[in-house]
Amino acid sequence: MKLWQKGLAAFAAASSAGFFFLAVDVGPREEYTPEVAPVAVEDTVPLPPDAYGIPMAGYALEHGSVKRGETFGGLLTSRGVDQSSIHGLVELALPHFDVRKMRAGHPYAFIFDEENTLSPAYFVYEADPVKYVVFRLHDGIAVDVGERPVKVEEHSLACSVTGALYNDIARVGGDPQLAMQLADVFAWTVDFYRIQKDDLFSVVYRERTVDGVPYGQPEIVGARYISGGVVKEAYRFAQSDGVEQYYDDEGKSLKKAFLQAPLKFSRISSGFSGKRLHPVQRVMKAHLGTDYAAPYGTPILAVGDGIVEKTGRTGGNGNFVKIRHNGTYSTQYLHMRKILVAQGAAVQQGQVIGEVGSTGLATGPHVCFRFWKNGVQVDHRKEEFPNTEPLAEELMASFNDFKAPIREELFTAEKTARGRVVNF
Repeated sequence: MKLWQKGLAAFAAASSAGFFFLAVDVGPREEYTPEVAPVAVEDTVPLPPDAYGIPMAGYALEHGSVKRGETFGGLLTSRGVDQSSIHGLVELALPHFDVRKMRAGHPYAFIFDEENTLSPAYFVYEADPVKYVVFRLHDGIAVDVGERPVKVEEHSLACSVTGALYNDIARVGGDPQLAMQLADVFAWTVDFYRIQKDDLFSVVYRERTVDGVPYGQPEIVGARYISGGVVKEAYRFAQSDGVEQYYDDEGKSLKKAFLQAPLKFSRISSGFSGKRLHPVQRVMKAHLGTDYAAPYGTPILAVGDGIVEKTGRTGGNGNFVKIRHNGTYSTQYLHMRKILVAQGAAVQQGQVIGEVGSTGLATGPHVCFRFWKNGVQVDHRKEEFPNTEPLAEELMASFNDFKAPIREELFTAEKTARGRVVNF
């Protein structure tokens, strides 16, 4: 056979094989499966007799959540609601709810008549765990706002400190947010940097729930802190103006305001400023404090209770004292002639901590007073501090009646925590 004939035969064989593989199914056998027809309502959970204030007899419910980019109009249009109705619903909702404030992740529901599962009768948007907005789509459009009932219960617990208070409260079944609230309640009376192992916290708090799920933050109505033989107590009670705050067992406010100035008799020689001419260096720079001029030896007072964080001397500040008042506030006093407190000492509001001098970069006797809030130096004269007035005498009887049962709950919780009544 000639060469060209051999090539033609080979081409014919290859073509036949190619045709076979293209024309004949040699893959694994796969049976046809009919497509499942889409079902408008897929929620198979048994319906309650009432949902969103609507009797569910004869209705079906489909839940969903708003996806990123979805809008009120888009959701309703996808279910066949006409633009005229959508526009009318938007207008009707305005006094109660702006549909533009729908947020991704929030639940919604379509409610269908069981005989017409392709056209919803209602659309419901849940603005938060309590509030929901019902849009009626059939038999005349309408908009209503409803709220789920909020249940308020009172609980108590106690825990010994083993490490982080946050974890200790969670260990005994409490909401860890209580640790943050306890830090706020006792911010002025307990140094949370110095709590010790086996110290005891007990707390009575109110918890709100919606359908059995916690809603919002718990609210402390009473608490006790026990360290050695020292007990600190706090009770939430309203003054005659209706404003609630925490008081100790004697009706004294736990929130202690600062003194207006660290000196009793003085004048402000230089205020807090982002830019001023330094009196010694003769350059423009920030002055993040307030200068109080006074004669040499004038007593310098701690403006609030706290712990002396540092004492010392630097070339610019001269002799100084820095006090940490709580987790939020710290103060510093510069240019002292004498320092009269030791580092680590506890000081009380109004206590003399030093004497006015002119050490460091100073042109005359004064104290430069610096004030920190959350680690940032601020002008203390522009800060609003809590009222420290004690309870009015005429309210003490009501306060004691309010305090008594809460105190008993705290004792009971402490007994459970330690196996005995801790009542110093």
